Amino acid sequence: MSAVFASPVARNLSSIPGKSLMKNAISIVLLGAALSACGGGSDHAAPEAPVTPPVVVTPVADPVTVASQAVAAQAGLAVIAGANADETVYDVAADIGDTWRITFDSAKKTYAIRVLSTQFGLSDRSGTFTVSTTGNLTTYTATDFSVTVDARTRLLTGTVKLGNMSSNVSGTGYAVGDVAKLAGNYIFLGAMRNASNGAFPFHPKGSLKVAADGSAQLCNGGVFNAQGVCSAVSPQLEAENASLTLVKDAKSGLIIARQGQQDFGIVHVHAGDRGLALFIDRYGRNQENVLRVGTIVAAKQQKIGSEIAGSYACAAPGISAKIVVAGSTATLTNNTTGKTHVETITANKLGLGAQAVDFDGIAVFKDPADVPADYSMFMPVSSSMAVEFSTDRTYMGTCLKN
Repeated sequence: MSAVFASPVARNLSSIPGKSLMKNAISIVLLGAALSACGGGSDHAAPEAPVTPPVVVTPVADPVTVASQAVAAQAGLAVIAGANADETVYDVAADIGDTWRITFDSAKKTYAIRVLSTQFGLSDRSGTFTVSTTGNLTTYTATDFSVTVDARTRLLTGTVKLGNMSSNVSGTGYAVGDVAKLAGNYIFLGAMRNASNGAFPFHPKGSLKVAADGSAQLCNGGVFNAQGVCSAVSPQLEAENASLTLVKDAKSGLIIARQGQQDFGIVHVHAGDRGLALFIDRYGRNQENVLRVGTIVAAKQQKIGSEIAGSYACAAPGISAKIVVAGSTATLTNNTTGKTHVETITANKLGLGAQAVDFDGIAVFKDPADVPADYSMFMPVSSSMAVEFSTDRTYMGTCLKN
């Protein structure tokens, strides 16, 4: 400090003989003690490293997972429990008219198929699998067995051979607690045939309305008008109404659809991010006492937009294909023959040309080179899956988005 700014007391102390030296000595001792107490006092001491707070990374919630879980919670769905934490379980509708329960053991790398309902006397099957995961999709492969699971929505789809019967399967890892929670309006596509020989194929399409008391109306070829009556959507289509009742079987926990006193099929409920979807294992005898089997897939009705764009791997019995949707066109590749062609897309319509009518939730794919009666209908069920039905086939196909 400059003497100009020294205080009177400081000047007085410095003028007393011996006082200044004593003061300096005491100050040095005290300073040395203070430095020692702090670990200092050495010109060679390393400076302490600055403390950097840890970086906290907050995971971004996957929107499809969040939406699917919200749909499941609202509908009161519960994950089907396995025997232990290593097992995951799925109930599936086989398009031959059966219902199976597929269980995977991730520790043992084994699978088991339990037959819950069969029209063909099929028996349970088990074996080992190999597994591969790409993104959110996990594929389980074994002899005559290839299915894929979407971890976000607990959806399973693929192909399985059981006994001498090959089938497309689609289903869910969820079980229904309360039928009342299934109430709502759906659209559907279906494919049915005689169980014995595949003859007389029938391709229903239309609207499904489920009430909170479990009663349901299936309106084939039409929609429900403001008065709740099944009405044809086109003069070329005849609307047919079927009254159903959905009941939960106390023993199996499955949802059974009944038409009068007869079983119509078994309903499996999928919690897609676009809303609930119903996979119906259709079986039952017609008025001529002929056993009819097939599959009906119903999804929450809503408009289709650009969200269907992308690449899909599609499969139906004996058919494997790739579909790439871009704008108003779809490029289809037959994986067996390698042939590729382009089809036009008309969204939210049912039928073609002058016969086309507004129908939210369905896209029509048309190859200009085909006869007018040949076209396919594409119905998204969730962000990762759609069902596709071509008028020149008796089976529906399932398409997984890559």
